[in-house]
Order: sequence, then C-alpha cells, then structure tokens
Amino acid sequence: METNGLGIARILGRRKIPVVGVDHRSNQPGMRSRYVRALLCEDILKEPDAALETLMEESEKLDEKPVIFPASDPAVLFISRNRNKLANGFQLIAPPEKVVESMVNKRLQYEEAIRLGIPMTETFYPSSMDDVEEGVKRLRFPAFIKPLYSHLWYPVFGVKGFIVKDAVELKKQMAKVFEAGQEVMVQEIIWPPGKGFFNAGAYIGRDDYISPVITWQKVRQYPPNFGVASLAMSCHQPEIAELGMKFMKGLGYRGIASVGFKRDERDGGWKLIELNARTWMAHELSDGAGIPLVYLQYLDLIGKPKPDLKDFRDGVRWWDCMSDTDSFWRLRRRGDITTSQWIRSWFGSDVCSHCALDDLRPMIYHYGFGINAMKLIVNLLKMKIDEDDVFSDGAQVYTNSASENIKHPDIDIDDHMS
Repeated sequence: METNGLGIARILGRRKIPVVGVDHRSNQPGMRSRYVRALLCEDILKEPDAALETLMEESEKLDEKPVIFPASDPAVLFISRNRNKLANGFQLIAPPEKVVESMVNKRLQYEEAIRLGIPMTETFYPSSMDDVEEGVKRLRFPAFIKPLYSHLWYPVFGVKGFIVKDAVELKKQMAKVFEAGQEVMVQEIIWPPGKGFFNAGAYIGRDDYISPVITWQKVRQYPPNFGVASLAMSCHQPEIAELGMKFMKGLGYRGIASVGFKRDERDGGWKLIELNARTWMAHELSDGAGIPLVYLQYLDLIGKPKPDLKDFRDGVRWWDCMSDTDSFWRLRRRGDITTSQWIRSWFGSDVCSHCALDDLRPMIYHYGFGINAMKLIVNLLKMKIDEDDVFSDGAQVYTNSASENIKHPDIDIDDHMS
C-alpha cells in the first residue's frame, strides 16, 4: 500500500466507500490511511496460494462482493492468474491473460505495439552475443538495456537498467546480463532524455463502456533522466489520447490503464514508452482533474450508474515532495533549474502523493516522522556524484563512477491491492 494503493483508498474513501488495504508489510503509508482497514496478507510472490486463501476468507466475511483493485504489476498478474477463483468472492475486471502477460513482459508489449502500428523506438532482444553483434548494426547510440521482467531484474542488479554509449559498452554490459540469466531488450534512447513525456489514461469497462480519456505531462521525474513522475500536470494532448486508445482497444484491454509516449526531437514523432495495466503512481491526478477513473471502475463493477463526464480540467498538478526535491537538487547542480523556478512549479499543487489535510498519517509515516526527510537533505548536501547525470551537452555520454547504473526509486515487487 504505497502511492498507488493510497491513491485508490483516498478516492474511494472520500466518497464514503469502505476500503480494505492489502499488503504483507504493515509499515506502508497506505496502511496508515484513515480511509483504510489494513489487512496483512502473505507475500503474493512468495506465497501466492496462501495469499489467495486469505483474500477469499476475507471476502466471505462481507455481505456483498467487494471490488478488487491491483496497484502493482505482480498484483495484476496475481489477479489475472487467479481470476476464476477470485471471481467467486470479488467483483473484478481484467483483460485476457495473454494481454496481461504482454503488459509485464516488455517484449510481448512491444511486439503488440508493432502489430497495431504504434510508433516506437528501435529495439532488439538479444539472447546471445551474436544477437548483440547483429543488433548493433541498426542501433543509434546512446542506448538503454532494459529488463523484460523488472521484478526479476531488480533484486539482481538493484538498478532500472544500463545506459551504454557505444558498442563496446553494450557488449560489456550484455556479458553481465547473460551471466545473470536475465532477459532484456536494448533500445535507442529517445532524445533528449528526461523531457517530452506525455501519458493517456482511461477505463474500459463492461458492456463496451469507455471513460473519457485524460492526458497529462510528466513535468519532472526522479531520477531526472530515467525515472517515475515527481511532478505531473493534466493537459490536453489529442495525439496522445488517440494513440493511447488505439493501443488499448487493439489489445482488447479491460480495466484502468495508462499509455506513455515521448516525443523524439530527432524526427518529431511520438514513441511508445510503455502501457501500465493498472493505476499508475500519479493516478490521483485524474480524480483532481474531474475524471475519477477508480470511482468509475467501482461503479461499473457494482452495476451502478456512472456520471456523464465530458472532459477534464487542464493545469491540475500532482506532486511527490520527497522525490521531486531530490530531482530538483540534481537538476539545479546541472544548471537546468533555479530554486525559484522549482518552487513556482509545484506551489499550490492540487494533489500530493502522500500529504493530504484530511489524511495526514500516511505522510507522517512516509517521512519517517521527519527522519526520512532529514536523511534526504543530508544525502543531497553530501552528494558528490549524480549517478543519473550521464549526458553532457549534445548526444555524448560520459561515465562518472556509478553513472551507468540508474537507480529506480519505485519498483515495487510486493502486493498492493485495495
């Protein structure tokens, strides 16, 4: 019950809908929300059968079938693979299992994108050094080595992926990948890094119901070049809405999803980043902008009328204080932002990831009663090397100590369900 689960709980709880937060970790911020009744459950990765039994026992205690929401990739897979049993105790919606697998296995996802004519950057999937040699012939550097299964990769390498500036570095890093038995893709980095990210989100429900599409910009992310949103803002972007819905409909998708794209300044075209087959980190933004996707799914699954929503509000901002502070500090060191520009960018944000005046405990636990915030400040002041700052001006890549290894702050391999 981190950011995703907490957002789901607040959207429903503020509408007087009871919420049970499910996690095997009691110290997660969402488990402390005033809108959540916490249920400790077995780890769905390590003990899926026991976790399923716990959930079914919980559903039997309730008078009506509750709606179940996944809030992480493992939870999406867990629900999909156990959909027949879970349907006996829960209201749920999920795309065909093959589609779910393609959302978690990035190779399957990109193959579907090609089939549907969704634009994407040059990508290949090496399984041997011969494949690497062949792929290099059509690749523009810099490039990024990305895992097919993030939840299997991260415990091994502890980073989101490897940036490589030329064929020599690619071969060096791929030797490590093959030795670890990991499956990866190699992609051209869409230029410039850290900019031009837009997303489309929607809910596709029962009886061909499709919610209004909301689009938003990832204004800033953590880490700045390769990371997750730390400041996002709703904005109308019709091309992104059209491409996102083309992908979702073409997949036969059902449920809430977001599709991310990035504009490539080298050719001016949009390139697919990925589809999230669930709520995403900044999904509370949709509620603040007037398209409450979580609430629409809830109403759809319990068979109640859904409000007639036409459009969303531009300029609604979602902000994650701690990760954005870290991102700001790195960007400031590079000369890309001033302190006053940063403050103006988030001041008066409509939705915050953890802070809410009507629900303060998640923020307190997220900040560790102030300890985590102080640790962040100390670490930033002590920072000598920015491991995310791997690009100099132009298209060159330089290496400063650990700069090849980009840490991912929010890869969640645990169970977040509401």
